[in-house]
Amino acid sequence: MLARTIGTVHLHIVLMLAATALVWLFVGIVVAVTLLLRRGRLGSPDRQVPFRSYGPVLAAACSGGAAAVHLEVVGEHALQTGPAATTSALALLCSIGAGSTHFSTADPTIAGFLPLGVASLVIVAVQIAFAIPRLWRNPTLAVVGLAVSAASIAVAMAPRLLATPAIAGTTRLATVEYADALAFVLEIALAIVVGLLVFARPRRLFERLQVKVADAYVGTGLGVGAVLVFTVASVFAGHAVH
Repeated sequence: MLARTIGTVHLHIVLMLAATALVWLFVGIVVAVTLLLRRGRLGSPDRQVPFRSYGPVLAAACSGGAAAVHLEVVGEHALQTGPAATTSALALLCSIGAGSTHFSTADPTIAGFLPLGVASLVIVAVQIAFAIPRLWRNPTLAVVGLAVSAASIAVAMAPRLLATPAIAGTTRLATVEYADALAFVLEIALAIVVGLLVFARPRRLFERLQVKVADAYVGTGLGVGAVLVFTVASVFAGHAVH
């Protein structure tokens, strides 16, 4: 109980440090964009930038961040897996599919999590590929990315809907819970950004996202920075609750 309380305090400290880092990052971005505007590096200050120009950068950041956090979850489960090769591989895949629940041994009752584990690994590989902004500028690939995003959300929701079997060796990894939640948030953000890119709906919101060049650079920099800061923080926050 005491260890859990100390871990929670450490988690809060990590998150507060991440929030502080994000504030300073915002200040740095604003200063940098202001200097570049004054030197004429960003063109006319009154130039309007459409969402289709900077949206792909945000989508790529969310995709890369979600992939990085998912890889952290996979690595945490791998560290907990036993030495028996075949049994461990099956238990590892089921554990990945179960989110923050770890199975130390393979059992027929956990077989339902196996497809989720395999799907999670495939989705991570695709998310890594889609961490390139240029791919989101292609309308066809953007639709593919949106479908992958929807599949990722469905796979993330499935363990919350399925009952975890009560078998020996089942543990709940507190180190994974924060990372799992962050990955879900990034996937939702990715779905929203890509939905706007693909459908340009709702029309009024899409049009309002056409902003001045300074706002576009500041917003994009802050969005990418937030993903980076909280992705790195998830590593420290996860291990803070050991």
